[in-house]
Amino acid sequence: MMGELVIKKGKTRDTATIAGLGMLAYRIFPETGRINVQLLSGEQEECTIVCEDGVAFSLRGEVIRLVVK
Repeated sequence: MMGELVIKKGKTRDTATIAGLGMLAYRIFPETGRINVQLLSGEQEECTIVCEDGVAFSLRGEVIRLVVK
């Protein structure tokens, strides 16, 4: 099962919760078209990916699909 991180493109910073992982914080960098996602629970982990709908990435071994609205 793949988790989903749903973001609003117009909101450059926010938080979200994904079952099994916990709380995430994200920040969109419009000038580069990238988004930084940081896992806030347990040992912090982060990744920076292209901010496009459907992009898949992984945190702590769990695959997450980015949903941009």
